[in-house]
Amino acid sequence: MAPTPRPGHHTENSSDGAEDKLEFQDLKVMELHDEDAKGWKYRGEGAANIVLAYHGNRPSFIGRVLRIRKASEHDSGMHIRSRKDSKPILSEDERKLWRECPNMSMATTSAALEHLYASEIMQPLLGKENVDAGLLVFLNTGFLEAVNENVVAKQPEWRRKDAKMDTTGRVALLIADHSSFHNMAGKVRGLPQTITIELKPKWGCLPTAATISEENIVKRHVSRFAMHQHLKFQQGKVKSLSKYSPLDLFSGNVEGIHKALVALFETPQNNVRVFLKGEEIFGGSENIGSTDEEIMTLEEKLAAVSVAPEGERIPGFQRLVASALNESKVLDRLLSVQKQDAYDIEGAILAYNKFVGMTDDADDCTEARSETSPSLDPDIVSTTLALETEGEQKEGDQAWIKSLSWEESRAVVRDFLIAATAKNCCLMVTLRPLHNRHGTAFPLPSASLATCPTTGQQYIFKVSFLNLDTKRLKKMPFYHSLDQQIVNAYKACSKQPAEQLCDVSST
Repeated sequence: MAPTPRPGHHTENSSDGAEDKLEFQDLKVMELHDEDAKGWKYRGEGAANIVLAYHGNRPSFIGRVLRIRKASEHDSGMHIRSRKDSKPILSEDERKLWRECPNMSMATTSAALEHLYASEIMQPLLGKENVDAGLLVFLNTGFLEAVNENVVAKQPEWRRKDAKMDTTGRVALLIADHSSFHNMAGKVRGLPQTITIELKPKWGCLPTAATISEENIVKRHVSRFAMHQHLKFQQGKVKSLSKYSPLDLFSGNVEGIHKALVALFETPQNNVRVFLKGEEIFGGSENIGSTDEEIMTLEEKLAAVSVAPEGERIPGFQRLVASALNESKVLDRLLSVQKQDAYDIEGAILAYNKFVGMTDDADDCTEARSETSPSLDPDIVSTTLALETEGEQKEGDQAWIKSLSWEESRAVVRDFLIAATAKNCCLMVTLRPLHNRHGTAFPLPSASLATCPTTGQQYIFKVSFLNLDTKRLKKMPFYHSLDQQIVNAYKACSKQPAEQLCDVSST
């Protein structure tokens, strides 16, 4: 039985998952039933979604994955408004926050909101070629219960304790499987295998906002990732501190990127995974480093896509990925979006309090004043505050934020949440040897070309962003609280011997 189209909608879509901007009521959807569950297998998961990959023969699903929302063990799942009502999922304040995107205000499920946020906010910022907004899919109870059996059987124990699949969600996203080149899959004999690396880049720069208080000045000198490692270590979430520095990955040069990749392979912590033909062959565990057995297995598996001799495949693969990332310039685009957080959470939380404490009607009363208010340019603010004494700077800082109009406060909070999405997304680099073992070339016009620096072997590659979820307004106080926990944990650990602390990037 074929997937059931919803009334008034179509099921066809381009091979890369991209689609033109649509009105909310015209979103493309399909419906999956019990019999459609065959072939869907657990691929992995993040904080909010479980990913199922398709391993069957149905043309509609080949080269696709399903992203299904997770429900916390302590949550009934009703936060994902479905299905029986048509209430917007965004709060009234959030609808005002995103009022430039009225379609988002009409979303009644998390999947619809995720689709619209990706297509209307993140695609213009990160590039439509790198962001797949996906298709909405309606799932009946039988389908969800059937695939959940596979999820429970394959899910890592630490993930199972964290959260489970929401079998009441009924709506999911069908997106391109970024671990493959769907355009040629299953159509050409002798096609080389595909290798994919998934990274969680994290925050790629040190904040310089004048809104950072003097007691938290360490944030200007140590990366957020390095400080967060100490909090996770104290909480028992990691067994050792990661050697990875996002500052290396976002350094803007291939050597810095390579240094970051080497560190990620030494201490993966669920921040790097490698897939061969869509099957995970490295990474996936949150709290341990890579073992000798895992490294040996990866070295053996890489023989399928590398001409490098044994013992040199992993270093060659790391050099190849660094070259592809440097050439693509996607890290530069991601960093520019992260930098939309121009005032740090310490400034953004003040703007948040102003935003939720006023109505937009109040903005009309302050319009004349806002025309003469200080510019929102953070460089101007930093320069102005730098001329004051430390005490005056702190007081002036908060006074400046509090003087913002409702509209200016809205802009600060909105940009902070957009940047938060960019700081917590995933990046996938998918590569395939240009030539097979017999020397036959398989070019793909839509893909870029990279050369392995150590072997000269050529690969086609593409880069995709994943997990571009909407960050909710109600979490602003949590973000502020977590920021203080992270800083305090690091400052407490900084009293230990220097060799026990995370190093800041030297690149």
